[in-house]
Amino acid sequence: MFALAAGLLPQMPVLAQAPVPDGFWEVRGRGLGNRCADWRVGLAVEQGRLTGIIGLYSGNVPLQQTVLRPDGIFSAETAATHRLNKYVPPYQVTGRFMGDMVSVNLKSVYCPDRRGTAYRHWTGY
Repeated sequence: MFALAAGLLPQMPVLAQAPVPDGFWEVRGRGLGNRCADWRVGLAVEQGRLTGIIGLYSGNVPLQQTVLRPDGIFSAETAATHRLNKYVPPYQVTGRFMGDMVSVNLKSVYCPDRRGTAYRHWTGY
């Protein structure tokens, strides 16, 4: 009966998501101690291509393996590295662009998940 009723309902059009606009976003967060210092995620979108960095106590680490889907959802990661003679673990960044706003989730092995939002601006992060 539900299948029959569902077949009688008009089909709703699928609305296409507008592409993520070109621009820059900088999401900042407070630290949680020595190992989990203040952080920032700088993102840039140019012609549908996502690039960015994670800024940590030891400097900037570039995002790699960036994926930006048409619906605005994205993911990226950093490789483990050494900066200023300190080990920097790998990070995972996920989030979603919604018009001029971005929501970011930052994960690492040593710190709890961190979240933040930011609005688009026209100059670099």
